[in-house]
Amino acid sequence: MNDEQANHRRAIARRRRFAGVLVSLVATTIAGALLTAAPALAGECANEQLRLENNSTQLPECRAYELVTDPFKEGFAPVGPFSFTDDGSFAYQSSGNFAGDGLGATFNNYVAARSETGWLTTSVNPSGPMFAAGSFNAQGLSTDLRSALWLLRLPDESTELQSYYLREPDGTFARIGPVLNPATVPPGAPGTGGPISNPSTEATSADLSHVVFDIEGQGAFPGPGPYEYVGTGNERPRLVAVDNEGNLLSAGHTCTDGMSTDGRVVFVTPGCGGQVWARISETTSIDASASDCTRASGDPGGACNGPAQATYAGSASNGSRVFFTTPQQLVNGDTNQTNDLYACDIPPGTPTPVGLANPCESLTEVSGSSANANVEDVVGVSTDGSRVYFVASGVLAANADALGEPAVSGDHNLYVSQIDSAHPAGQTKFVAKLQSNDVSAAQTTADGRYLVFATANQLLPSDTDEVADVYRYDADTGLLLRLSTDTSGSGGNELGVEVTLQPNAMSADGSTVVFQTNEALSPADTNGTRDVYEWHEGRVSLISSGQPSLEHSTEAHFVGISPSGTDIYFTMTAQLTPNDGNTDPDVYDARIDGGFSVAPPQQCSGEACQGPAAQQSPSPGASASATFNGPGSPVPAETRPASASKPKPLTRAQKLAKALKACKSKRNQRKRSACEKKARRTYGSAK
Repeated sequence: MNDEQANHRRAIARRRRFAGVLVSLVATTIAGALLTAAPALAGECANEQLRLENNSTQLPECRAYELVTDPFKEGFAPVGPFSFTDDGSFAYQSSGNFAGDGLGATFNNYVAARSETGWLTTSVNPSGPMFAAGSFNAQGLSTDLRSALWLLRLPDESTELQSYYLREPDGTFARIGPVLNPATVPPGAPGTGGPISNPSTEATSADLSHVVFDIEGQGAFPGPGPYEYVGTGNERPRLVAVDNEGNLLSAGHTCTDGMSTDGRVVFVTPGCGGQVWARISETTSIDASASDCTRASGDPGGACNGPAQATYAGSASNGSRVFFTTPQQLVNGDTNQTNDLYACDIPPGTPTPVGLANPCESLTEVSGSSANANVEDVVGVSTDGSRVYFVASGVLAANADALGEPAVSGDHNLYVSQIDSAHPAGQTKFVAKLQSNDVSAAQTTADGRYLVFATANQLLPSDTDEVADVYRYDADTGLLLRLSTDTSGSGGNELGVEVTLQPNAMSADGSTVVFQTNEALSPADTNGTRDVYEWHEGRVSLISSGQPSLEHSTEAHFVGISPSGTDIYFTMTAQLTPNDGNTDPDVYDARIDGGFSVAPPQQCSGEACQGPAAQQSPSPGASASATFNGPGSPVPAETRPASASKPKPLTRAQKLAKALKACKSKRNQRKRSACEKKARRTYGSAK
């Protein structure tokens, strides 16, 4: 940068700082008019007594704390991946053995379901006698958390064999199909531990009826992966990366990019760097990134350029539209040589195969015909595929951003493009200029109207620090807001203190966003550690306690909000409710109109602190969690430890030792190393 450019930037910075003072003064006045009703005062909530019992009277919107995870987890923390539904179910993992689980795996899988009397936890692990010890490998849960996907092996099967199994909502297990061809599996004696082959689950449908997987190296089934299973009771999978006649799209590896929620459409990139294809209903293949450009050398725009790599950028959840970038000119209106953003519409149902590959019947150049669009990154795609947010250095729209400034060629310009019946060719708007392309944790509402993201870019005059803040953009009105302010609607600019945003941070209607920060944005936040805050229709409120403690950490690590905004989940070691009888990390729910009447746990002494005797293993063929029926059908309360039988907590060193011991059962070196790494990250390095 030369002196003239440097002076120019300093002058702009001075003007912005001066404008920030004026804006902050105006914002203070406006904020009072925009803020929603203050947190409910004592007596204003129907659940006020429950809020009192659960130390929740300071929470907004009549929220009350509820303990989600089991109070007794053998001293082990709940760990992710976390997932939850909007009807009161929360999934987590733990190295502890409780709620009917007797496996002792490194990370056991649990689902907590909300009932009328509290949250009850159920194990979703398979039973030990039913499957070979050490072969358990959880692959994920259905979106409703009622079913689970596992890689398992029967006790009498070769150690080289492994199959996919579906855990049904009633707790039974149905075999989906083998990972390797049983006819070509090397002979091996039954035993403990997993197979040497290392399958990876690439994509699943919402209900787990479709599973796409791959294997390192050449698989035992004909042709390279990925492979797909549909339903249960299969003997061999289908190839995914094939044309309409079953020919492989690439002799090498093919990357799986995504799958529609119903499993109808699978998106792949042959060779992991070429064209973007869609495989529909295991029947029809569409070359989504094939060129429709027909210009010849005598055309004013010149001849169409040659093939170039296409990169998958996202898709609608139902598979109806796929986005990708490529410098190849795919339509006649694209005459520049820079990277462009395209969209291909995928027809509904199962189109009739045409030739080796069906063409894309509706191909749109999203980044427009402006010269040198130079798309740098795709920030987010709405669930319905109608809007896409992306960064480009070209000037693709004429409107000004929230600072009143237009897009400038060469800048990192953030855009949103809308494609619908009113804008079939796409309508692009300029959102903001980014000093650096560091947008993170971006997420949109289903229709893409609202975009929430974290960035260190100072996009509004009120943002005076140089670390990450949380912003929300409204594509309908063009309004850009900084959400990570203090409770008065300003501030939030403590030097060096970042704000973090996690997935599932926004409610479905975009009215509520949750985030974390070490900065005390509320006068009630006095602990100096990371706390959870909520932005709701203009008001910032403290959700975690914000109170210091000499006995345990009060720092929150995970936070997420349910689609309706009713539940705000977060992890914390602080004892927020009376039924939390220890300082182990737990998941809490700050729930609107929530709270349970619970008695504090009784103190134990002597042998009672060792907890109840271990449950007897179920008989062969019966699942240890056969009573699980999804949300609302937890394991019976009498199988859970009584509060008076509080087990003696393990030290962090004991927790680590137990986790590392379980990792040794994994024969595959990569899996064992990953297991040990996760254990040390969770419980700390051995002293």
